[in-house]
Formats: sequence, C-alpha cells, structure tokens
Amino acid sequence: MLIGLHKNAGNFSTFGSKLMEGMRYNFKLLFFIIFSCSGLTNVLAQKHNSFAGIRIGYALPMGQFASHDFGTGGYALLGKSVGCEAAWFISPALGFGVDLSTKSFGFASGYYRDDYVESEPSYKSMDLLSGPYKVQTFMGGIYYKVNVSPKFHSTFKLMGGIYNARTPDQFYGVIDNLFQKENFFWKTGSLDRTFGFLTGASIEYNIYEHVNIVLQSDFTYAEPVFIFYKGEELYTRNIKMPVFNLLPGININF
Repeated sequence: MLIGLHKNAGNFSTFGSKLMEGMRYNFKLLFFIIFSCSGLTNVLAQKHNSFAGIRIGYALPMGQFASHDFGTGGYALLGKSVGCEAAWFISPALGFGVDLSTKSFGFASGYYRDDYVESEPSYKSMDLLSGPYKVQTFMGGIYYKVNVSPKFHSTFKLMGGIYNARTPDQFYGVIDNLFQKENFFWKTGSLDRTFGFLTGASIEYNIYEHVNIVLQSDFTYAEPVFIFYKGEELYTRNIKMPVFNLLPGININF
C-alpha cells in the first residue's frame, strides 16, 4: 500500500513539473509575440509617419447659425476651438484617425435684444445676459497624405461622428409698456447630441525629426434639434450649424 502511494506521489510530481514547464514555455512564447508585434508596430508607424497633435484656433459660424434673422437665426459670434487628433497610417498615403474638439461661440446679445423688443410691441425695453454656445465633436474617419517636398506635405480627411451642441443660458430683464414694471425670467440652454461630419485639409512643415508645425482648415456641419420650455409647453428649434475652423497646431510623428 505504501509503495502504491509512493508511486502515485511520484507521478503527480512529474505531472506538476511538466505542467509548470509548459506554462513557462507558453509565457515566454506570448511575451515574444507581444514584443515582436510591438517592434513591428513601431517600425511601421515610423515608416508611415503616423501622428498625434493638438490644435488651437478660431471657429467661424456660418449660415443659419450666425444669422441675425429673429426667430430662426442663431446669432452666434466668432468662436474659439481647442482640439486634438491622432492618425494611424497603414500605407504611405492612407490612414485612419480620430479628431476631438471643443468650441465656444459668443452670443450677439445686443442685436438679439433689439430684434426681440422690435418684434414684441408690449415690451418697452429689455436687458439680456447670455452665456456662449458650446460644441463638442468626436469624429473618426480616413486620412490621405500628399508629399509636396521632403519638408512639406498636405493631409486631407473626411470624418463623421458625434456632435454635441448646447445653446446659451440666458437671463432676461423686461420692462413692459402697460405697467412699466420690470419682469425677470431665465431661459435655460438646451443640449442635443446628433450626427455630424467633418472635412478638412492641412499643410505641414517638418521642423525637427519627429515634429511638424501645422496650419489646418476644417469644416464641420450638423443639424441639432433643441427643445425648450415656455411655461408648461414645449417647443423645438432646428439650427443648421456649419462652422469653418482655422487651426494652427503641432504634430508629433511616431
């Protein structure tokens, strides 16, 4: 009986040793594959000049978004944009990437106030304090690179994705013609999330081995639908929001 137990213990010991040896081999193989893929990734990225970069510039509202047509126009002013993007090139010319940005547009309070009083005969005067429009974009799409010279190249992109837009919070102080009494009310901004698209082009100049300075122009477009409360009633407003962006920046190639 003791001899049988001794033999079984020996078998278990041998099996455990082989199991541990197999696990060590698999671990080494997995590590080698990960290391090899990482090296290949770095080589391809350097060869095809993939990049990550930041952009800071101006955003020009256009069309209905910037219009001063009372009741339909957005009364948006020249805004500011901050963004970042990164692209992975699978060939010397073709790549895929993402573009993230946040924008802020002032509201033409003076023009809107005058138009509001003109359109409402019962109002004698009105004061208006307004916050900005706020827009965030989260885009993904394709990139195409054209080499102009060893130092210069241009990149074109076509993208689509999520477009978040929020209208301004606004505070109104109104004096009516009948009672000459000042009334106050607050208009809360409305948020909508919809699909938008982006197209753009950039000119880049290499100033160091892995560093490019960039001048980029983008065009974004979306048609959000905003919901507002007026007393106990709801009403909606559709605003077409075309925006032209001029964005200097910097890219880090890898």
